Amino acid sequence: MKRILKSLLYIFLILATVVLILNLKVTTRQGINYQTRTLKIPLYLKLLDFFDRHYNYIELVKRIVKDAKTDEERVMRIFEWTYENVKKTPPGLPIIDDHVWHIVVRGYGARDQFSDIFATLCNYARVKAFYSWIYTKDRSSRIPLSFVKLDKKWCVFDSYNGTYFKDKDGGFASIEDIAKGNWVTNAVSESNKLDFDYSIYLANIPSRIKEGFSRSTIQSPIRRLLFQIKEWLINTN
Repeated sequence: MKRILKSLLYIFLILATVVLILNLKVTTRQGINYQTRTLKIPLYLKLLDFFDRHYNYIELVKRIVKDAKTDEERVMRIFEWTYENVKKTPPGLPIIDDHVWHIVVRGYGARDQFSDIFATLCNYARVKAFYSWIYTKDRSSRIPLSFVKLDKKWCVFDSYNGTYFKDKDGGFASIEDIAKGNWVTNAVSESNKLDFDYSIYLANIPSRIKEGFSRSTIQSPIRRLLFQIKEWLINTN
């Protein structure tokens, strides 16, 4: 009897500890019109939200790529879906930035948010991708471009304008091709072709890509855990 009571006491203590830990206050950030604020929420809610987004990404990507056989097919289906299903932020509406999934749900986003959605969904399709701001030489203007690894080369996409880049032989243009001037623009559809001068930005694309963590790459549990471990190691050194 004493052994049973002792075991029950241990179980109660463990459960109580778990409940206390899950109710600890943690922080999450939300941006409204590029002004960031920090909110405090219980740990259990942050975990529930994280896994809710994670499994929604998985199901959405499954629906988008369906029976696509190659990385190129998967990327193009995600690219087309992003351009066709996310609308540009209407004038007067706030630009809200908290989680990529919330942008998908709202159905509209700013220029960089298109790139964030596209890169995140590519990562869920097991194709490495991220986005970065690319400036003009005098740094007076910038645009976000997505970089996707296809056939061991980093290729470039502008999901906000539905524009992607191919080499003159018809393949996806890599950053090496772009550096040599071997690129032409392609549009998701004829109706969205733009008279836009990409050359002033493409001239400043880095010649080498250093792979690392970005918001687009840490939406899955394993990648987030690795990122948090890296952050912890950096902060403790």
